[in-house]
Amino acid sequence: MILVVILYALLAATFLLAKKAIMYANPCFLIGFRMICAGLVLVGYQAFVRKGGISIPRADWWLFFKASLFHIYFAFTLEFWALQYVTALKTTLIYSLTPFVAALLAFFLLHERLSLRKMVGIIVGMSSLIPVVAMKVVGPEAAFEWARISLPEIALLGSVFSATYAWFIVKQLIAKDYSLSMINGVAMFVGGVLSMTTASIVEGFAHPVSNWPYFFGWVAALIVVANIIVYNLYGLLLKRYSITFLTFAGFLCPSFGTLYEWLFLSGVVTWQHAASLVLIIIGLYIFYRDEMRG
Repeated sequence: MILVVILYALLAATFLLAKKAIMYANPCFLIGFRMICAGLVLVGYQAFVRKGGISIPRADWWLFFKASLFHIYFAFTLEFWALQYVTALKTTLIYSLTPFVAALLAFFLLHERLSLRKMVGIIVGMSSLIPVVAMKVVGPEAAFEWARISLPEIALLGSVFSATYAWFIVKQLIAKDYSLSMINGVAMFVGGVLSMTTASIVEGFAHPVSNWPYFFGWVAALIVVANIIVYNLYGLLLKRYSITFLTFAGFLCPSFGTLYEWLFLSGVVTWQHAASLVLIIIGLYIFYRDEMRG
């Protein structure tokens, strides 16, 4: 159980690390640099440590490209652009909607049945957005506010949908006997190349980083924590616990996010943040109580 707590403490920390890293580099350049490095590490692990094949039949190229687009390029581009304007805590709270988004996508894409209890859980969970969105937008985010919701908040929601949809693609690739390290490695590398290409067009390479030592430090921390430790720890825990339990335990992520915001970013934790967190926990409890009974 301690390892589950550590998993979500580290996962919440990745939003803090990303918030720090984005202070020293352009978003697309940061994503491209990080993902190309992480992708090479994972593909190298697959090829030289696990001694597995890294060849991809032409028939599967489209699936890998879609995984690269939705798992990496769209998800991280939207998230890191939004991180320039929103707090790490708000990002963590919005990403906590992932289980509910996954259930909705499974309903529409796989025609999985949703019970009344699950639908209530989804409604309660999604309503957790209301207190956060209703907050008065201040700082740089205010420039993007429209009808009580800001463009960065919409971008974060798009990131959640993209990242969640990507797992349906990953599941198809796993069914074809590709290892998760192979899938993630290729997706990260290709997604990183796409991000770096976007950076060259949109941002330019004149001054992509404001402080290289700090940039290298935060990116290295992100790769180690997010791409190596969290990835491997989640795989280890899946052998010990059910995916239902691990997903339900995800409420720990915004809990740690709240703590980090207060401790390290001098953030103000308001009653709206607390209300959102409570609604997420209640929604998850209702949703997974039905799941566990099934």
